[in-house]
Amino acid sequence: MELDGEIYLFVDERSESEKAIFLLRSKGISFKKILVTQNGMRGWMLFEFGTSKTPILAFKNNIVIGFENIKDFIDKNFSKDLKK
Repeated sequence: MELDGEIYLFVDERSESEKAIFLLRSKGISFKKILVTQNGMRGWMLFEFGTSKTPILAFKNNIVIGFENIKDFIDKNFSKDLKK
């Protein structure tokens, strides 16, 4: 599967976010990292996405919330095996 267009990963400093960053990089997926602890981003996320939980993978008109959901999405849509 190809993710067309811009891909954004909304993260904070927690381990769940670090795991999501590593996961996308290990799959060779290009993304823009958005640190939500700056410039009132959490409030914007709550308004835009209905949650301030991180990480969030956003692309086209889709969002995937939380590391386990992001991992499941990547596992189902990309061919390389992932290590836990």
